[in-house]
Amino acid sequence: MADGQHAATMEAAPTGQNGAATEAAATGQHATATEAATTERDAAATEAATTGRDATATEAAGDEREPGPELAPHLPLTAADLSAIRWRLDGATLREVVDDRQALRDLGERLDGPLADEADNIVKAGLLSVRAEVYRLLGELGMAAAASRLALAHAESAQDLQSQVIAQAELAHVLRLRGDYMEADRLFQRAVDAEVPAAVRSVVHENAGRSCFDQGRHMEALDHFARAVRLGAAEDTDLVERIGVCLEAVYIHVLRDGWGPYPRRSPEILTPLTGRPAADGGSGRAAEPARADASAETTAEHPEVRPRG
Repeated sequence: MADGQHAATMEAAPTGQNGAATEAAATGQHATATEAATTERDAAATEAATTGRDATATEAAGDEREPGPELAPHLPLTAADLSAIRWRLDGATLREVVDDRQALRDLGERLDGPLADEADNIVKAGLLSVRAEVYRLLGELGMAAAASRLALAHAESAQDLQSQVIAQAELAHVLRLRGDYMEADRLFQRAVDAEVPAAVRSVVHENAGRSCFDQGRHMEALDHFARAVRLGAAEDTDLVERIGVCLEAVYIHVLRDGWGPYPRRSPEILTPLTGRPAADGGSGRAAEPARADASAETTAEHPEVRPRG
């Protein structure tokens, strides 16, 4: 091996210049090849890194664009989000009682972003109605009234009847809690007279019945509760349970105070006579004495409305 090396050296000696040129050329070729390989590896690494960053950015952008599961079309709140709206009905006052107030406050804060970003009037009206309900359940009635009025304005701007009815019913509920029964009953009546799905009118009748209960209008309250049951879904056991609580409260008060005034007709509620005393709930006529057969007539007309037990 050593002899070969020496022989090669001796052979190359006469042509030292050519050997130097050859060595230089070879060195240059190796350097060029090494440089090219390095450049190629660097380029591949750069491309991979760039591709990775682009893929990550694209994936992140895709995550931002993809909405979660929706409760209703265009509504950026899931059923899990709205599950924070949990309450129970007080059997004495027929008012909602909330146990987990913090969950409601968290939901209210989550509405800030969607409300700021949303441009569609129908979606905005729905979000504002949810916000009004959150404030109402928290007892912040001034904020609830403002949110529901704004929801109604957006719904009217979009000329969407169902959104208008939902906003009207929410505003009426707030007014009922503030003791403004005349305006509350007017809004409830407009809502139940509208051509909207039965499920929506069922909820409105239920809340209108509670407003009548507050005013001692027990026959009218029973009429609303009966309509709520008829319009509600057959499998809605929560509705049946709530109406059961309402009926028990009504019959307890009937035994103590009587049936109260006769039920009003729609025109009386929508156009009350403002010159009469407010004690009759704004119906425009004095309260008539309750008849002994009022209970029998009411249950005969609405056989599904009977006290439990």
